[in-house]
Formats: sequence, C-alpha cells, structure tokens
Amino acid sequence: MIKLPTMTKMYPILLLLFSGVTLLAQTFTPSDILIATNVFQVEFSDDSRSMVWCEQIPLSGARAKVWYADMDLTTGLPDLAKKQLIDTIQGQGWPYWGEDQTSPFFLIKNQRGEIIYVRLTGINTLSRFSLGKPGNPNKGLINVSADKSKPYFWVNYTVKTTVANGRDSLFCFRSDNPTKIIFIASEVPSPAGSIYELTFPRWLAQSEILAHPFRSNPAQPYYDMKFWNGATLASTVVTQDVQTSLFNSHVDDLPFRVPQKPGELFMFSSKGSRQMAIYQQQKSGLFAEMETYASPTSFSPLTLTSFEPFTINSNQTFGAYQVYQGGGIPGNTKGEIWLRGIFGQTLHTKISTFDGVAVDPEYVIGANKVWIYYYGKAVGAPFFDLHRCETPLSIVTTGLKDAKDAQPIFSIYPNPAHDLVTVQTASSVLPFELQLFDSLGRLLRSEKVQHNEHIVNLATLSAGLYFFKPLGSAASQRVVKY
Repeated sequence: MIKLPTMTKMYPILLLLFSGVTLLAQTFTPSDILIATNVFQVEFSDDSRSMVWCEQIPLSGARAKVWYADMDLTTGLPDLAKKQLIDTIQGQGWPYWGEDQTSPFFLIKNQRGEIIYVRLTGINTLSRFSLGKPGNPNKGLINVSADKSKPYFWVNYTVKTTVANGRDSLFCFRSDNPTKIIFIASEVPSPAGSIYELTFPRWLAQSEILAHPFRSNPAQPYYDMKFWNGATLASTVVTQDVQTSLFNSHVDDLPFRVPQKPGELFMFSSKGSRQMAIYQQQKSGLFAEMETYASPTSFSPLTLTSFEPFTINSNQTFGAYQVYQGGGIPGNTKGEIWLRGIFGQTLHTKISTFDGVAVDPEYVIGANKVWIYYYGKAVGAPFFDLHRCETPLSIVTTGLKDAKDAQPIFSIYPNPAHDLVTVQTASSVLPFELQLFDSLGRLLRSEKVQHNEHIVNLATLSAGLYFFKPLGSAASQRVVKY
C-alpha cells in the first residue's frame, strides 16, 4: 500500500559532500552479484536514492507489477524489505523518472490506461496522482520530461500506425492540460526498424526539448535527429549525417550537458563498426561528431547502445553501455556491460561477468563509490533478474585544505539538513568568495565568506545536484538537495 502523507511539505533535504574521484588500481577485476529475481525495466532517480522496477506476472498477457524501494547509498543496495507495490501495468507502461518545480517523481501507464505519477514526500512515504487516460489507449514507449524550473511536465508517447499510410506517430501533452494532445511527427515503418518506428524519444534534462529520430529518406533504414521544442511546438533538424552503413540509425541518441562544459550541448550516438560516438552542437544548430570510441568487446557482429553519462564530481564524466551479439532487439542474445570515460577520461573496461543477456545499465552514485545495475537472464529464459556490477570508481570526500598543516578547513553541515546549511572554514583562508553551481555548471549565486561559520540559505532551490566551490579553487563539494 502507498502511504499518503499528512503534510504536502517536502521531507527535509539530505546533503552529501564530494569533491573528487579516485580510480582504483588497473588490476580491477569485474564482479557482479544477483540482487533480486524477476526484475526488468529498472530506473533510478538522478540522486540514486530511489529505485523503481517491473516484475513480470506469469501467464498474464504482458502484465507486470511496478515496485518502489529506497536505496542505501553506503551499501549501494535497495531496501527490498520495505519495497512498496505501486500498480500493475500492461505492455509498455514502464516507469520513468521526471521532475518539475515541485519535486522529482516517476510516471507509469497502468493496466487501466491511466497515466499515474508518484512523488516521494517523506521517508518511505509516496503520494499518487492521476492524469486520467489522455490520448490513444494503445499508446506505448511513454516517457516524461525533467525540468525543475517549470510548474508542469511533458509526457510523450508513440502510437503504432495511427496516421494514414501506416505511419507510426509521436504525440505529447502537458501535465497541466492533459486533454490537449499535440502531434509531433510520424514515420513510415522500415523493414530494418523496431516494433515502433519512432523508437526511444529522449528528453534533454532541464528543458522542454524532446529528441526524436526521423528518416530524411523513407526508402533507406538510416536516421537523423530532430529536436522538438515544447515552448514553440516546432521541430528542428539537428543532425545531417552521411547515410552509410557505418551509422546505427541514431534511434537511441541521448542529448546531455555536463557541469565542466557549461553552455555546451552534447549527444551520444551509437555507430556500426563497434563504435560509440559523442556529438557536439555547433553554432549552426547541427551536431558534429567530436569523439569516437571503439568497443573492445569480442562480439561480432554486435550492436552497441544505452550509454547514459554521469558526472561524479565537477569535471569527470563516465557512462556504462551495453553490447549484444547480432543486430536484433536487445534482450534476445548475449550481452556485456562496459564502463567508458569521456572528455579526457581514458577508462574503458568490461564490468559484467554474467554470461547471458545483459540489458540497460543504470548508474548508482553512492557515498564512496559508483555501482552499475542492469537486468539479465540466460538466453531463452522467461524472466530477467537484477544484477549489480562493481566499478573501479571511488568517490572521496575532501575539503579545502590549509597549506600549512593540511587539515581540512572547508566543511558543510548539518547532515541531514533542511533549508539552511553552515559553511565552516579556518580563519587562515578568510575572506573568500563562495560560488554555488547547479548540475549543469551554471553559476547560481556568489557569496563572500567573512566568518568561520557562514550560513547559506537553500530554501529557494528545488531538489537536485549542486556544487559549492571557492572562487579560484579547483576543489568543489557536491550537494544533493531533497
């Protein structure tokens, strides 16, 4: 049962302080463990403190239960003893995380066709809301935006062959007006396409931008990308790649930003010839390939997909991706999970040991280290199970240090906290300018610290990741606000 809170006020925030990452020795040995059975479509919140997943109901016609559990960031494990049943879905009503001005939440389409979203409003306390049954009842591939500056969120979905000539179609609506359905695009199915032609539209975080694939030449199974803008209700072409067999169709591309490159926009894409690519948006608005990495996997032929970047301090970005044998839909053939650094990080290592199907890696950033979760099964087995991989990434907590005695002189407390935090420093560094950045590297404010204990008010900030950084220092401290 979902517990309904007696107050609408968000539960007090929790602050975690990080400012560096250490890569373990090159002798890292891949290791993963079985966490739970009959688990698929696992999704973690951005702060890694919440997990939702699906559990297949045997012999029920593609029905599944959706569950929620809190995460322990010290052990990197979900609290399955206190897991909560959310609802039952049928088909592709899978859970996805979204965000608006109020808080993060996860969204599903239940077996009755309702769009349900659930917010965390306290420890083990969830609030449930319904948007009704907007749009076509056969909608699938549902996803949701994450923009904490808006009082609403967007929901997109795909419907198979709803427009003339058998086109698959992409639609969208806003949470504050769910009956107003907006048509975005349609595509004629390709013989080389997936079950849906408009596969995996993805939202750019902290924006109203939805990236979706399109085929400029309907006679060819090659794709480029468009950005649809919820503010203008218009789509813009953002890639114009040469249509050769080297490209893997752009169908799983993910636009992203990183805090160490503020103001710049990037996109992950997978390519043939065992490669993954990072694209950067140019002044023209089009994305151009800037980094390409070959996968060291022994699979041949193979498909590479599902890379989702994460930054574990203010300037080091990594991502896990999957490879699987052949060119079909993932989930049917053997796969592997690899960890790759980008933007100057050279780490590239296999982290899974499971000999079977391995799908959809998801990161969990803990108090001291990073883990990668995925769901896997033996080839031909009916159910997936939840696995967790170890990684060679270790997060360390440090503070600004006095050059004379090397003792930490920069700390933030309490932990946990509510609206106010205290920045505590040694007299030897006073005064200094303290800067506060969001997770995209944007400067939010700057305050002069003139006393040993300086109060910072976080009450006006929404939940998310933030960085405290003294002006002119490379050291920063990562803050997670609830």
